[in-house]
Parts: sequence; structure tokens; C-alpha cells
Amino acid sequence: MGYQRLISCLLLLQGERRRTARELAEALEVSPRTVYRDVEALSAAGVPIHMERGAGGGIVLADDYRRAIAQFTDDELQALFATAAGPLADLGLGSHASALAKLAGALPPSQRSAVQRGRDRLLLDHNRWYRSTQPAEIVTALRAAIAADRRVRLQYRDRSGAATDRTVDPLGLVAKAGVWYLVAHEAGKGYRTFRAERIGAVERLAETFARPADFGLDAYWQSAVTAMQRLPSDTCEVTLDVRAGVIEGLVNYWNGEVVAAGGERTTMRVRYPSFEMAVIDVISHGDSVSVIAPAELREAIVERARAVLAHHAAGAHAAFGSPAAKIAATRRSCSASERQ
Repeated sequence: MGYQRLISCLLLLQGERRRTARELAEALEVSPRTVYRDVEALSAAGVPIHMERGAGGGIVLADDYRRAIAQFTDDELQALFATAAGPLADLGLGSHASALAKLAGALPPSQRSAVQRGRDRLLLDHNRWYRSTQPAEIVTALRAAIAADRRVRLQYRDRSGAATDRTVDPLGLVAKAGVWYLVAHEAGKGYRTFRAERIGAVERLAETFARPADFGLDAYWQSAVTAMQRLPSDTCEVTLDVRAGVIEGLVNYWNGEVVAAGGERTTMRVRYPSFEMAVIDVISHGDSVSVIAPAELREAIVERARAVLAHHAAGAHAAFGSPAAKIAATRRSCSASERQ
């Protein structure tokens, strides 16, 4: 579009005060005639840009106008360009990298070198280990609904697997350790947070909504994080030896981190909200998870397993009279099935 080309032209001139029409035309992939028209349009809009004729001439942007972008410190530039490793691609914002490339091209040579040095020395990877694939189509659809203040209907599945349909006002998206969350307002329930990967479908409705005047996404999220981190006194931190196939499930549901990885087994540190929850969850994974520490958890799991075995053995004895009777009943059932 025309206005985007005008901005690109300005950025190119920010980097080098004087450029020929041919240089700008090649960079912008247009004809020199179009560049001249753009220069006239920028000048008419009040931008101090003009053409100088002669052997050393070209299209020139006034120094005072260039100074604003040239005043970045090296630390500011490094902070700005380090964000290129963020999760914006999940939002369908592939243009972020090209925007930074344009900005880098507009910087003076010394600062372009500082940007490259920073990129070679600092990378921010916002994704945690074994992050599940994020639903880019869902997140992109939510971003569009949020931008238009449009109400949406979600097909949502909670942690227990229960499916529900919810009509909400989408207020913002948050990426936490590479995992996307929708912050929304649900009638009668207030502000809610939905994990994007549990959203099966998004339907953008015709109705619009008015954003709450007192709502701020950053303030809400900081408050939610503080509440989540206000852990109960019986929080249980556990060190586990984990089979590779269950790592994703652990880090998706609990506050967990990989301590050491190698081969088919991985050592993880997992924080459960209670000792009882640690017992239940570790048992549910069977022989895929072994407790390294604390020893008290191993003892509790053994006791719980014995109690479960005794309970079900007693139930089987009551139904069949004895283990031998159970085996005989099973054989009779199998023989009957073979005769049919």
C-alpha cells in the first residue's frame, strides 16, 4: 500500500541521509518516477525532504528529522531487537521480523553493527522445554475478535476433559512461557482465563461489546500470577525420574522443569499444590514415573498402592468366593464365547 511505501522510504533515508532515486526505487521495488511522486507527497505532508541535483546529489532528509531514531543507545537497540525471538508467530504476525529488518536498515552504520552484535550474543527463547504445539489458527482468530471487540463462542474443554460451550467477551491474549491464554469476561462469572490449546473452536459472533473502562490486561495478569504463586503451606516439590512420553503431560498441568535429560529417561522437578495431589498424580503414571525425592512420598505411594490392592482383592473375593473361583468363572465365560 502507498502509505507503507512512504514509511519505508523514510526509514531508508533515516539510515543514510542522501540516497539516489534509483537506489530508493530498487529498495522499494518501484520505478524512479514513483519515488519522485512519493518525495513530493512527503514534502507536501510537512516532512523536510528535498532533492539535490548534481554529481553528489540525491534525495535528502533533514538531519534534525533523522536525529530521533539515531538517539537509541546500544542497550535500547539490544532490548528492542531481542524481542524478535518472541512467540508472535503464533499470532500470525510474521511481519514482525520484516518490520525489524526495515528498522535495522534505517539505522546509521554504527548502530546497525550494534544490532548485529546483539543478535549474535543474545537470544530470548520464551518457550519452555517440551512445549506443546500452540493452536495458531485459534489464537489468530481470537486476536481478530479482540481487535474488533467482537463477542465469541468457544468450544472449551477443561482440565478434567469436560466439554462446554461458552460465550465470552475476549479482552486480551497472554503468552506465558510460550503457552497462550485468553483473558475474557463471561456474563455472570466475571473475568476468566482460558488456555488456548483447550479451545476446540472459535465462532465470532455479530454482537460487539464495550471493553470495561477499569480493565487493564497487564494489571489483570500480574494479579492473576500473584494469586497463582500464593501457594498453600502444604505445597510439595518432588524430583522424579520420568519416561519421555509423559513429560509433556507433567509440564502442561503442573509447575515443572527439566533438571537433566538423557536417553529414554529424564529427571524433572515438579511442584504439586499438595502432598496428596503428588501421591495421586505419580500413581496415575504407573511405571512411567519414579520418585527420586522425597522419600516420604515413595513410602506414601507404596502404602496407598497396598491399600488399593487390598481393597480390590477383597472385592474380587466377595464376588467370586476365591481366586480359584474367579479363574474358573473366567474360563467358563471364555468357553461359552468360543461355542457361540
